[in-house]
Amino acid sequence: MAGSSTLRELWDTTRMRLLVEIERQGSVSAAAAAIGIGQPSASQHLRLLEAAAGQRLVERTGRGSRLTDAGHVLAARAAQALASLAAAEEELGAIAGLQRGTIHLGASTAPGVYLLPDTLGCFRRSYPGVTVEVQIAASDEILKRLLAGRVQLALVGAGHVDERIELTPFLEDEIVGVARPGLAPLRKGAIAPARLGEFMLLAREPGSSSQQVVADELRAIGVRPAGVWELGSSEAIKRAAREGLGLAFLSRYAVAEEVERGDLESFRLAGRPPLLRHFSVARLAGRLLSPAERSFVDTLRSCCAKQADYAAACVGVAPKGNARASGMPPSSIQ
Repeated sequence: MAGSSTLRELWDTTRMRLLVEIERQGSVSAAAAAIGIGQPSASQHLRLLEAAAGQRLVERTGRGSRLTDAGHVLAARAAQALASLAAAEEELGAIAGLQRGTIHLGASTAPGVYLLPDTLGCFRRSYPGVTVEVQIAASDEILKRLLAGRVQLALVGAGHVDERIELTPFLEDEIVGVARPGLAPLRKGAIAPARLGEFMLLAREPGSSSQQVVADELRAIGVRPAGVWELGSSEAIKRAAREGLGLAFLSRYAVAEEVERGDLESFRLAGRPPLLRHFSVARLAGRLLSPAERSFVDTLRSCCAKQADYAAACVGVAPKGNARASGMPPSSIQ
């Protein structure tokens, strides 16, 4: 307990930032440079923190340094504390009539690639003083970064998350099948589930929330495709599908333009309910959004309502409510 008290006394923003940057940069020297101090000073800060913690926080590797398990715990808490301080500065600015700050945003592939660019354009026009730093990866990876404090807000399609994360849906999505026109035996825009066994499945990487939806559906109907070709991105999957190399299941937002042009045709599974999910805003449970983050979420919701109508028109009418943005009122996420 005495060590914990000493650690609290030594815990300042320089040392918080140092731990966060060691995790990001992979070396003490690069972390020191990132926060504007010398390496000897950084090493001294680490010695003090390790003495107070009673255990090693950083260990040497062949290429630099990495955090120990204890270091990861403190770095995650440090990132959260720094985010809270930044939010406090934004709130003070809001009181003074200013709108500024930095949003550390993570996004999974579908919302990050197909929804986020328009939203960022709208947001920058309304809030030019706010910086948005974006990281895009599969849902599973983005949620890990959220827990580690590397991002403070995330847009994901995952429906089941760690209990430390809170999800607030903002847009309903549908995973639809796509293929080169004429390749799949479709009737009224649907394929018999058993026929999937005749085709190669063009799939996203593990950790993708859309791929998890597809995998769950295939298990539910008891069908195994002729093979699975795992590709690294939705764009690679669409290219392979256009070449007739197999069938794919992707977010309607990912394929809307190709379907509209006639490069791909979309389909659903006959006799099965639509493959629905929600895109959600993810944050650490209990963390209040900063003024800039609340403004971003409001902008996101208004921009996505327009994109939902476009996607629905391109891939066909789905069951009622399938392609609409969430009905939550502005600023309902506190």
